[in-house]
Amino acid sequence: MREVAEFAQVSQATVSNYFHKPRKLSDTTRERIRQAVETLGFVPNDAARMLRTGVSPVIGYLAFELASATTPEIAAAIERRVSAHDMYLLMANDIGSREREQEYLQLFEQQRVAGIIISPVGDVEAELARLRQRGIASVLSARRATSPAQAAVSTDHVAGSRLAVQHLIELGRRKIGFVASSLDLQQVADRQRGAMSVIEMVPDATLEIIPVPERSVEAGIACADKLALRTPADRPDALFCANDLLAIGMIQSFTASQRIRVPDDIAVMGYDDVEFAQSTVVPLSTVRTPHAQLGTAAADLLFDEIDVLRDPERAGEERRAPHIEFSPELVVRASTVGV
Repeated sequence: MREVAEFAQVSQATVSNYFHKPRKLSDTTRERIRQAVETLGFVPNDAARMLRTGVSPVIGYLAFELASATTPEIAAAIERRVSAHDMYLLMANDIGSREREQEYLQLFEQQRVAGIIISPVGDVEAELARLRQRGIASVLSARRATSPAQAAVSTDHVAGSRLAVQHLIELGRRKIGFVASSLDLQQVADRQRGAMSVIEMVPDATLEIIPVPERSVEAGIACADKLALRTPADRPDALFCANDLLAIGMIQSFTASQRIRVPDDIAVMGYDDVEFAQSTVVPLSTVRTPHAQLGTAAADLLFDEIDVLRDPERAGEERRAPHIEFSPELVVRASTVGV
């Protein structure tokens, strides 16, 4: 770094800012340092820097569905906040495996990341508590915390599913099918619980759990194909899908075969309000959840938690960590009310 500073005719502190706080430098200064780095072939040693300063420039983000329709928007919002702090985001996907989830948490610990945002598949709060003792802050994302000491940002999925099923009941639908996978996942279980709470209040209403292997368009198509083989009397008159991708697959199958009319024969309700929900062949009624706001809130809350752990007077204190919960919104389109 000293050689780079001499070559670019700047201080070593300026070279350090080039790598870690580039916004502090002018375009001219950044270009001079870039040319010096390229000429000298300099690569900064972050491991040595962390040993010296005890501060990591990396935030870890661990999610069970990086390929879902909502995770990219959440991740993009997190990245914007992380970038604004002149830090970097290391993303990992545990593909729904609790074992892989634990391995990534161990990797983040070994890399001494400054903090972790995690949308978990398993119960990780005990592990996160241990990491806090090691100086690594964390925030649960898209899931409520059970411990008051664990910071979390979530959406009230029980309330969201109540909105969805109440809408179907008000339309006169009584045979509701709940289409979902991973019923042991808290977010999905909350949606089932909210749906059942509405059904239990309506004497002639029923809720059929219709399992699918995954929450994808393809799974929705396959499920709809099977439902079409039932007699009209044996089919649900409304479907509440655990996410929009399943619902979109359902609509694609029904409309392509022309055997079942949406919403005349079966009303279809999704969940999430992804970007293309309103542009399907039959625009999708759904429950809107604030993906970008959730990601932004998770990142901001994590930086607050990092500040707490770096404050010697607050690091060891018993405290109730913030729990932020967003309220979902019903969005009514043609898949439930027609045109």
